[in-house]
Amino acid sequence: MIPPSFPFFNLLLISWHLSPFQIPVSELEGKTVLLYFSAHWCPPCRAFLPKLIEAYHKIKAQNNDTLEVVFISSDRDQESFNEFFAGMPWLALPFGDTRKEFLSRKFKVSGIPKLVAIGPSGQTVTKEARDLVGLYGADAYPFTEERIKEIEAQKDDIAKGWPEKVTHETHEHELVLSRRNAYCCDGCEDEGDTWSYFCEECDFDLHPNCALGDKGSINGAKEEEKPKDGWVCDGDVCTKA
Repeated sequence: MIPPSFPFFNLLLISWHLSPFQIPVSELEGKTVLLYFSAHWCPPCRAFLPKLIEAYHKIKAQNNDTLEVVFISSDRDQESFNEFFAGMPWLALPFGDTRKEFLSRKFKVSGIPKLVAIGPSGQTVTKEARDLVGLYGADAYPFTEERIKEIEAQKDDIAKGWPEKVTHETHEHELVLSRRNAYCCDGCEDEGDTWSYFCEECDFDLHPNCALGDKGSINGAKEEEKPKDGWVCDGDVCTKA
């Protein structure tokens, strides 16, 4: 049974897979729940949404029904909420529900998008699940510290046996093996992540495949909306002014 401390205890949520309808929060019992604080007017939110949807579908495919996401809106009006939520495959707090303010205070939401992970017991696992999805995608599930340590150890194993430094014909300086979250390879111009041969002075990245050859193999128009009044968008987050 969901403990009374769970932030949606005795609360109805809505789903919009084909048409809007209400479901009881008891449907979340025993699941990992992601609280997705977001809004249609927020550019970083719209940019993050496809990544979250992709991770959501992968996790659901691998772990059946052990995960759910609940959209908590900061939209201006019902119409904007409806438009944004219609593209989401999960649940939502009804637009204008007064518990939204309580949840924002409880989880200290000062910027969006914000993704809070709550475990099956109702305890908060992490308030930084957005970063974990951005870094690891579906592999971050169930978003625990132990899982992240496992992922990091696996990433370290990938580079075992690689040289710490290399020289390459595409760059004049020595390149150093470095952990990089995301980058564009200056050799092949493809996106890379995790490991790069990097020149900090020139901000030059070379994917291990490009730097080492086979030895380096590694197994998103509408008019832009303006921020909601009282919010300022800078980079990949929108914060209250």
